[in-house]
Formats: sequence, structure tokens, C-alpha cells
Amino acid sequence: MTDANTAAARPAPPAHGLPPGLVRSPAAKFFLTGLITVLLMIPLWMVLALTSERESRRDEVADAIGQEWGRPQAVYGPLLVVPYLAREAGEGSATTIVRRHLVVLPETMVTSVESTTEARNVSVYEVPVYAAQLVTEGRFGAIDPGLFGSDMTSVLWDEAFVSVAVGDLTGIEDADLTAGGAALGFEPGATRDGTYPMIGGGSVRIGPGIHAPLATTGPLAAFDFALDLRLRGTDSIRVAPVGRQSEVTMASDWPHPNFAIGMLPSERTVTPDGFTATWRVPYLARPAPQSWVLERDGYDRFGSEMVGAGFVEPVDFYALVERSLKYGLMFIGVTFLTVFVLETLSPHRIHIVQYCLVGLVLVMFFVLLLALSERIGFGAAYLVAAAATTLVVSGFVGTVLQSAVRAGIAAVAFAATFALLYAILRLEDLALLVGSVIGFVTLSGLLFATRRVDWSGVSRVGSPPAPGTAIAG
Repeated sequence: MTDANTAAARPAPPAHGLPPGLVRSPAAKFFLTGLITVLLMIPLWMVLALTSERESRRDEVADAIGQEWGRPQAVYGPLLVVPYLAREAGEGSATTIVRRHLVVLPETMVTSVESTTEARNVSVYEVPVYAAQLVTEGRFGAIDPGLFGSDMTSVLWDEAFVSVAVGDLTGIEDADLTAGGAALGFEPGATRDGTYPMIGGGSVRIGPGIHAPLATTGPLAAFDFALDLRLRGTDSIRVAPVGRQSEVTMASDWPHPNFAIGMLPSERTVTPDGFTATWRVPYLARPAPQSWVLERDGYDRFGSEMVGAGFVEPVDFYALVERSLKYGLMFIGVTFLTVFVLETLSPHRIHIVQYCLVGLVLVMFFVLLLALSERIGFGAAYLVAAAATTLVVSGFVGTVLQSAVRAGIAAVAFAATFALLYAILRLEDLALLVGSVIGFVTLSGLLFATRRVDWSGVSRVGSPPAPGTAIAG
């Protein structure tokens, strides 16, 4: 053979001057697919932003329903409020007479809350709402004159009243109060005028609520009371344990209560038909004294230390979609590794552009998951989206590699990947353990599956590609 013939038989070097083995080597393909995996984080981030937008829209719908039906309710009371006049030292020897209010809590408080729930639908969003009846019975003790302090000049017994603060007045349907055997009528506002003068000017604004003036002209003796309050709300209902000894019992037909919005119950029973819970709060566990002066200490001495339950959805699919997106890089990486191994063990090649298209199909899985979850729930949506993605990608791999066996292997591998991702989403406390085991098993399988691969691609230099296949770019 002449030198000219030998030169003609030798493959032409690539125009870019890189060694042919580097261009066609599995190592180059491996790093290119890794780069594509990282770049696919951009569309994954866009899907995450879309999920947050849809979740915000859901919250807006819930707030709009709450404005009409009633927002989360918190009942604070009943409280006994007694106005009085007191001397206040001024400049020099001058004194000023100021108006103050003594707030007294009940000695005992036994509250029963029964609620029924229903779902309100707006577009694709469903918001649970409830109607509740709160019955509180208890006893106020006789007021010790020493509680007013040494600077008291006179007590305005005829202006004493019982106050009940309510989170959202929109949800109040009716309210009745019996004190000392006499029925009292409620009036709007937690106080008679809604404000109290403060020392040095200004005022203390009281939260929304209702109050009932007491028909008395002299010192208050101990008396029993009974409060019957019917109200509507959304999301949650809470009660302040205002008694020296408080017991609160709640019952509802909602099967998925959240007790982590306040003190945990002493007893609770949760069934598919609803829940019952009981809180017993002694005086020493209560975050408020038995009495205080409003102008000095404010109105709400309990803050968030209340008891109650939240009416939460059993599955927040927006949170699950967001969590699945956080595992998106691992999910796409495992899928690419599966395709890469099947390609490496096959005489046929998959172009790098085709890897990009496979990656976009995987991104569309998360879009499908989000859209279908709003319609049919997360579990069914995950099954449909995963099945569709598995069929498309495994069918594509089998077609390009011209092997039904490899298509079946790809389908099994993809189905296992989807199943493991679902397990990670459900086993939140074990997510790190399951994820690390998956990563270890995947890398171990890749290590042994490619142990005979010529990563440099030297054996392929000069070998023509199989007919009808594309060379990796």
C-alpha cells in the first residue's frame, strides 16, 4: 500500500484539533451530561417560583373567604373590669386624679368548644371553614379592696363590666351571658368606649370584642357566670385559659387537627371522624396574674400562650412539590446516569442534544405534578406524572438504542427512582438517611456497571459509528 493510500485510509483529524478519543470518549459525555444537569437547575428554579406564586394565590383566596366568613378566632375572656379613680403624684406636691381599670380573672373556668367544618371552593382552591359553639362556665371571686392600691380614691362600681375579646368580630353569630343568675346583654367593643385614658395622655386601644355592663351599685361579691358564644372562623380556634383553674375541651368533625399552635392538650383522641382534646391549665402554668391594672400592664397578658386546634389540610401539596424540587438535581442526575450507563453498554449513541431534551422532559414532570395536584391531589398527581414521564423517557431510550430490553431496564430504573423520591417526600424525618442510601447505592451501581468501560475512548478511534446513529457532540 502506498503512502497516499495509507493517508487516505487514516481518519481526518477533527477541525478543532482535539484528540479524537477525547471528543468521542465516555468521559467527555459524562462531564457534558453533568454540565447539563447543573444548567437544568435554571428551569427547576422557575418551576419553584411558579409553585410559590400558586401557593400565594391559595393564601389570598383563604384570606378572602376569611374576610366574609371569619378569620382565625381567638377568644380571650371573660374578664371582669372595674374602673376606679386614683391619685397620681405630679410636680412638687401637686396630685392629679386619674382614671384606671382593674382587670380580674375568674377563679374557675370550664369551657366546651364544639365545631363543625365544611369546605369552601374557589376555582381550584379549597379552604376549610368552621362554625363553633363555645360554652364557658365559671366563677368570679369577691374583689379584695387592696387590689386597687393605696392611691385609690373611689371605685366606680356602677361602671363595672364583663369583657370578652374575640379575634374577628365578623364571625360572631350570637352571644349570651348570665352573671349571678341574671341575663346580661352584650354590646359591641371589648370596652364601653373602646379606649382607656393613659397616664400622661394618650390611650390604650383594646382589641376587638364584646362587653356586658353589670347592674351593680356597690362592691361586687362572688358570682357565677355562664357564657354562650357562637362564632364562625377559618384555619384555627384558640381559647385563653383565664381561670385560676382552667379546663378546656374541644370536639370537632375535622380529622386532621394541629395542636402545635399553643399549649399541647392533656388528653386527645383523633379518629377519621374527628377529634376531641382536653387541656387542664393550673394557675402556676398560666402566664398571667389573677389581677392587674390595665393602664400599667395592658389588656392581653396571655399573648400566644393559649390552647386550641388548627384545621389543617392533611397534605399540603405545595410544600410537597417544593420539597420534590429541592431533590430535582439528584433526581435528574440519577436519571441521566441510568441513560448514560445504558448508552455506554450499547453500540448505539445518544447525542448530547437528546440528553438536553430528556432533561426538559424531567423538568416538565414537576410542572405536571403541580398542575395535577391542584385538581386531583398530590398522590394521584404524582402517580400520573411519574407514569407519563417513565413511559416517554424509557420509550425514547429504547428507540434510540434500538433495544426493547434496554427500554425495559430504563423503565424499571425510572420507576424505582420515582418511588424512592416519593418515599423521601413522605418520610420527612428520614429524608437524609434515605437520600444518602440512594446516593451510595446509585454510585456503587455505576461503579460496577462501568468497570469495563473504555473511558478514554481510544478503542473507538477510527471505528465508524453504527448505521443510523448520531455521534455524541
